[in-house]
Amino acid sequence: MRLFLLLLIFSIGVFFPGQAVAQDAFIDLKSTHFVVRYTLPGERNTAEEILDQAEQMYVRVSRNIGFTRYADFWTWDKRVKIILFPDQISYTRFTGQTQWSRGYASRDSKLFRDRVVVTYDGQPEIFSAILPHEIAHLILWDLLAEDAGKTPVWFEEGVAQLEEQGKRQLVKDAMRPVIAAGKHIPFNVFIDLKPSELQDESQVSLFYAQSLSVVVFLIEKYGQDAFYRLSKELRDGRNFEAALVRAYSGIFGSMADLESRWIADASSL
Repeated sequence: MRLFLLLLIFSIGVFFPGQAVAQDAFIDLKSTHFVVRYTLPGERNTAEEILDQAEQMYVRVSRNIGFTRYADFWTWDKRVKIILFPDQISYTRFTGQTQWSRGYASRDSKLFRDRVVVTYDGQPEIFSAILPHEIAHLILWDLLAEDAGKTPVWFEEGVAQLEEQGKRQLVKDAMRPVIAAGKHIPFNVFIDLKPSELQDESQVSLFYAQSLSVVVFLIEKYGQDAFYRLSKELRDGRNFEAALVRAYSGIFGSMADLESRWIADASSL
């Protein structure tokens, strides 16, 4: 039940919409790495705060993921666009997103042919969850470059959620009884699973919670340096299991090893 209630917390996603929107409807406000595009003059203060927060997130997320030499990447014409709709109604109308969606990231959609984060104004978690989550998606995609499609969805979502304030402890508390009861998603299924393939909302929530739980386990149990090595191995084009074995040499020999150690760690808490 608790995981079901957490569904909205894990509802930030990635979407590739297909509708068109009039580009001249937006007002642009620029910083070093971002352009906030908003529609109402009264939203300028919000846009300025978004720019300030986004620049701080850019530095923090790059460091956490281990993407070095990244400081000048999103500059000039490569700035990331943050599209801010005035409310949920206009957001869903123009993007085609579901009613529970709060934001998404895209690198080249039919709607916005650029790196973008799309969301809407008036959300209490825009700075604590939505922006850091979606900026993390974009940075991770840039790190993985052409091999991004080979990386498991759970790993991407785990890394993105890692940047959301307060999420780590929430997931630890939620996942501990699930793991103890043996109701987690088996890793031989989990490795290639996509939340879009799940029909049960409680399973979608479980997928996101488990994704973050495994990423947190890797970082807290074995350190940030090993996690950096994992990111580098993935960037070099290896599949996840091969990257895991190389990055954590002598610790994991397979995904099954990761699963058993993750379960043992949760059971010891």
